[in-house]
Amino acid sequence: MDKTTEIDINDYSFHDSEILEVRETNYQILEFLIDFPTDWEKNVFERHVISFHDVINYSIKEIPFEVTITILDINDLGSVTRTWGQGKNAMKATRNSIEIVTNAGSRKIEYSTCHFKKA
Repeated sequence: MDKTTEIDINDYSFHDSEILEVRETNYQILEFLIDFPTDWEKNVFERHVISFHDVINYSIKEIPFEVTITILDINDLGSVTRTWGQGKNAMKATRNSIEIVTNAGSRKIEYSTCHFKKA
């Protein structure tokens, strides 16, 4: 997977992926640089980027941790609709919602699309 591919987050297992860096861009894109397991039997990991587009919420509930944060599971929370403003100025957005369970706690992201590529 050399180019960016739009994915359904439920089609991949990110268990044991290490989160190396999280970066927010100017365009409501959240990029996770991870060490992704590509060969479980040989314990081979490769750098990949998971990018979440049109993010409207990103929250972290984790304890301070002295080691690299590792993904244990990703839970699909369905979709969420948020409204900002009132009357004629009201804006509504519907996004996918997931919870990333880590060895330190959890992270929640609300986004429209998810992409995956080699770093």
